[in-house]
Amino acid sequence: MTDQPTIELGLFEEDQPRARGESHGERWREAIHELAELRIDLTVAKSAMRDRDEVLAVARLHLPVLAAYDRDLHEELLGIARGAALSPEQIVVLNHYTDLRDVPREVLAGPIAGGEGRGAPEDGGCTAIYLPGRGAPVLGQTWDMHGTAAPYVRVLHIRPRGGADELLCFTLAGCLGMTGLSARGLGVTINNLTSTDAQVGVVWPALVRALLREPNAATARDRLFATPLSSGHHYMIADGRDFYGVETSGRLKVLTQQGGRAAHLHTNHCFDPVLRRHERVARTSTTFRRMELASTLYVQQRPRDAEGLWSLLSSHEGYPRSICSHVDDAQGDPSASRTCGRMVMDLSGGRVLAGAGCGQEVPASVFTLDRWPPITHDHD
Repeated sequence: MTDQPTIELGLFEEDQPRARGESHGERWREAIHELAELRIDLTVAKSAMRDRDEVLAVARLHLPVLAAYDRDLHEELLGIARGAALSPEQIVVLNHYTDLRDVPREVLAGPIAGGEGRGAPEDGGCTAIYLPGRGAPVLGQTWDMHGTAAPYVRVLHIRPRGGADELLCFTLAGCLGMTGLSARGLGVTINNLTSTDAQVGVVWPALVRALLREPNAATARDRLFATPLSSGHHYMIADGRDFYGVETSGRLKVLTQQGGRAAHLHTNHCFDPVLRRHERVARTSTTFRRMELASTLYVQQRPRDAEGLWSLLSSHEGYPRSICSHVDDAQGDPSASRTCGRMVMDLSGGRVLAGAGCGQEVPASVFTLDRWPPITHDHD
């Protein structure tokens, strides 16, 4: 572990969402331009959309849905676009890429309903783990995506000057946040699930941020169940007392894991039999192998703290189809899935371990929430 950052941190203290977004967009403008273009091209290659114009047209449909769902996050996204000198729909593609590629192009004929999506499932994917810990629950995940995203990994630190809100998020330049911990003691992770019932819905990083605004895990779970989704994810939601694991498709949501006193693991396939009928898992996917590896390593190592979970999530057992995945090393395709970083959250003390790239090569940087409240836990 190191206090010298091995991942770039952006601190944003603006009180107004639009101003905060503009600062974000200005700070990382060049990176945002590059990543937006990468993800537009990848969406054309991996979705049913025929060209760039269709991708942007489908992305545009998501903007009024976000505005109706959460005005502040809509404003922040517009601010990122303005600060980066891009269109809002380009920022939607950057944020919503994994869902957008599942959305059927038929939505262009109507704002919500469409046919079956034809998104291309990835070979790799994220591994998420919750540990009850030694009186200190820990939540974390790898972040696996197209390998070309690696240069754009960031930590987002939002600490408005007015009020007591604060959060740390693992993110990409231009993205509202992908995994995070709030000063209320609430942590959220997500794993991608490729859905066949995708639709126009809330841009998923905005949902992560909305969940992190909730006071506890139970209310965040309820917020998730009330949200119109776009495509599938598995959400881990924990606050040091309660834990919920929720699998979703574009149209369905199922609570599949619960209880803060047990460990919970998830990769990129559904546990729920109904949801399995609405997912697409690539024949070459590493998801089942990573689930087996993670379960075995958990039993062997019995990690009990953030450092232990970091070590497990950095494992090269079974390389390149390992938990710290290097699938693109084997394929020779720079856009193939690989582990671009990881984040581990100590739910008892507001401490976050984060890093970009391979966990075997890059040590964790340590970040803390300044406004962390004292919390009493009843874990053994």
